[in-house]
Amino acid sequence: MSFAAIVVYLLNGLVYLIIGDAILSWFQKPEAFPRSLTSRITAPMYAPIHAVLNPRMTGGIDLSPIILIFGLQFLARTLASALQGAPGGLF
Repeated sequence: MSFAAIVVYLLNGLVYLIIGDAILSWFQKPEAFPRSLTSRITAPMYAPIHAVLNPRMTGGIDLSPIILIFGLQFLARTLASALQGAPGGLF
């Protein structure tokens, strides 16, 4: 397995982590476990998006998980498609 394939798997894993954190945010406070763990990982990734698009500007709806998921999926697909033509392929 190539390094690029590992990066694609990690990006996809981050997407699942973000989805899990978003679902946990409906039921748990940020201090409760496991949300404390997921929010510690996702909060730094949300920070640049919050700097541009604060949830107070969107009526209290935090769009940063959706934007981050789209960005990570774009990055993973771009990396995967670029490596399909590379010698050795991606998978």
